[in-house]
Amino acid sequence: MKKAFYTSLLIGLISLGHVVEADAGGLFIPLGGVVNTGRAGAGVVATRDPNAIHYNPALIANTEGHQVLVDLTWAMLQFEYQRASQTEPNGDTTTYKKVTNEAPGITIPQVLFTTDFGSDQFGLGVGLFPPVSAPLRLPADGPQRYVIVDFANTIAFTTEIAFAWRPHPRFSIGAGIQNVTFVFKGTGISSTYFGVLASPEDPDMDSVISVNAADYFSPSANFGVWAEPVDGFELGASFQLFTDVRSKNGSFKGALPNHYVYERSELTGSKMDLSLSLPWELRFGLRYRHGDVFDIELDAWYSAWSRQKSINIYPHDAWLIHNALVDDVHVGNFVIPRKMKDTFGFSVGSDWNVLPDQLTLRAGFMYESGAAKDEFYSSFLYDNHKIAPTIGLSYTIAFARIDFAFAHVHQLPKTVTNGKYIQYNLVYPEKAVATNNGKYKLFYDFIGLGVNLTFH
Repeated sequence: MKKAFYTSLLIGLISLGHVVEADAGGLFIPLGGVVNTGRAGAGVVATRDPNAIHYNPALIANTEGHQVLVDLTWAMLQFEYQRASQTEPNGDTTTYKKVTNEAPGITIPQVLFTTDFGSDQFGLGVGLFPPVSAPLRLPADGPQRYVIVDFANTIAFTTEIAFAWRPHPRFSIGAGIQNVTFVFKGTGISSTYFGVLASPEDPDMDSVISVNAADYFSPSANFGVWAEPVDGFELGASFQLFTDVRSKNGSFKGALPNHYVYERSELTGSKMDLSLSLPWELRFGLRYRHGDVFDIELDAWYSAWSRQKSINIYPHDAWLIHNALVDDVHVGNFVIPRKMKDTFGFSVGSDWNVLPDQLTLRAGFMYESGAAKDEFYSSFLYDNHKIAPTIGLSYTIAFARIDFAFAHVHQLPKTVTNGKYIQYNLVYPEKAVATNNGKYKLFYDFIGLGVNLTFH
């Protein structure tokens, strides 16, 4: 048995070193791990496997034996944007084609390990886990192009080591030290319209801008507490510290417009810095456990997304030079407006042990408010009120538990009429126009499959 344990641990560590890519578009859905996805994320109290590392590190002390968990979640985003028609200065009406997500679904991995050291008082956990989201890619000639074209290859994941102490059978505390790796890869369109010979959205005045930035060391932490004041009733809380991403010496490049004014132009400079802020989050949970037959848990959370006011890009001494009718242009700072709102949500989840120690069925329901303000809602910030029914099951054979989950996250449609997401114009920013008015519809589907190996 010890040989099997060390073999499984080695496989997990190899996976930890190689399976790290998980594209993250838009915002992150408050789900994670196959088992807890089946419970709609209600795991701040009930988790008894390595998912405790990121749900509530205090629960690591409540796990049994040495556990290796590897799971994969397939994530898919259905996104649709119909830009509102626009009346031009000459009285003509411009209509736009509907655009939909062109990015395929992705697979999100996580690899986690916990051990109880053979005691009832202490626990250790290590792991790697990306946020749960899905990529977005839209047409390069679409009406949303001045907001975003493609950020489907953006990567984010967290590595963590966590400790827990259970000084009393009814109480435990825990904390984890984390590092967030964030690689931002995005493509959008800038206008170089300079006031004559074209219009603000003339395709011949479009310049394709690509940004590649990374921050491999963004420290963070999480903390947790768990208690069972009376038999069958448990309480839990966890706090996720904020993260500030600061990328230095990233790269950008621009494809110059087709217009003859820029036929001999040259874009100098290729380095840039990037900064953005991720939220802190507070979670609470209350669980009722009816023996070993079933349980039900209610979780609630608050996420401080208002910390992310913008994504800031700072080019290093970049210029657009040798233009036919335009003076040399200094490429200034590029501020992607976010101005997000704090969010709150709740989830209800339950497990039913149909066959004790063998077959468990689960289900849940989640609600979360939206982080995007109406005027900045766009194809780069599409987060409205969302609801999610979920189901899952686990089947245990000897020391191996096989997990499955499905979640459908439906986001309420949004119609934007007072959009303030202004296109980026390198040359004449005073003439830039808003391009995010219109109707947005989207939903996510998540299908998860995992295995948890337990050794004593």
